[in-house]
Amino acid sequence: MKDKSAPKTKLVRIRVTVPEVTLLVLDQKSVDQHYGSRSQAIVDMIHKHLIAEQDSSNAVMVGTLTLLYSLEQSSLRDQLFDLQKQFLTQVISSLHIQLDEQKILQVMLMQGVSSELRQISAQFIAFKGVIKGHLELMDAVMPPILQNSER
Repeated sequence: MKDKSAPKTKLVRIRVTVPEVTLLVLDQKSVDQHYGSRSQAIVDMIHKHLIAEQDSSNAVMVGTLTLLYSLEQSSLRDQLFDLQKQFLTQVISSLHIQLDEQKILQVMLMQGVSSELRQISAQFIAFKGVIKGHLELMDAVMPPILQNSER
């Protein structure tokens, strides 16, 4: 169900001239990645480029760090929790789910300057027992969260 109170984004038509081979590649990418149109594919590419630009300028960004890890390393959960406590300002929220007897999927919502988020993520991913880790940055910022405020 769509939110009727959200303002509708104004769309503007532009005309772009590209080499024929570029258009063929764009059309194939649109099919392969299930875009509804060339326009959707182009907007997505522009959006990814703008996110990369914000990342390279070390802007404040929001991101998710996804970890897949094994329970075979008995101290790993404690190590992950301790590191998370060390970065309370950047790690806003965390969710984990046990996938099977030995594997946990954990997703952390983070916010901060992009280089800091990359550095923190690298520390999580480097623990012995982490099978895979991936940080996904987005060009958004969460509203301030009142933490530890005096009442």
